[in-house]
Amino acid sequence: MPFTFEISLSVLNHLGRNLYRSFATVLGEAISNAWDADAVNVKIYIDRISNDLIIKDDGIGMTEDDFQEKFLKIGYSKRKGGESTSEKGRSFIGRKGIGKLALLSCADRIAVISKVNGGDYVGGVIDNSDLDQAITEDLTPQEYQLENYEKKIFSQYTSDHEHGTIIRFENIKDGIKNTEKRF
Repeated sequence: MPFTFEISLSVLNHLGRNLYRSFATVLGEAISNAWDADAVNVKIYIDRISNDLIIKDDGIGMTEDDFQEKFLKIGYSKRKGGESTSEKGRSFIGRKGIGKLALLSCADRIAVISKVNGGDYVGGVIDNSDLDQAITEDLTPQEYQLENYEKKIFSQYTSDHEHGTIIRFENIKDGIKNTEKRF
């Protein structure tokens, strides 16, 4: 019988899901991802009433395959294929493919949608309480599915968005919320 590795979702905590607590670090990771995607603009919207944060970029965006095989694949590195620069010639900031876990550290729910030029939005929602439950139940990554995102929640941000990624942080944790007042 051949033996194979199996990864528990709890590895997300060990790799960084619970290690990032700085608002600046979370913003830095999102902006680094936008840089690597050749974004020219990154916009940040803070809604103090609903306690939400939106980060919107105009990078190249992701297809359905990109979202699954690149964004959701922890440890995916663009450099693995020998690439060191983006299509525009920018040196990649991302190295190990785990910085995106910082995005999971600052809110109860994180919705990510993305589209390439001429494509449709793809994405999903990561609910940290559901992810905690999946970790408690020792589910494998293949057994944990992201929730579908609600288009209407993003409607005010998608109308003028030809390509790129939009991340919505719902119910920002207190440490992040308090830090944000300095910006």
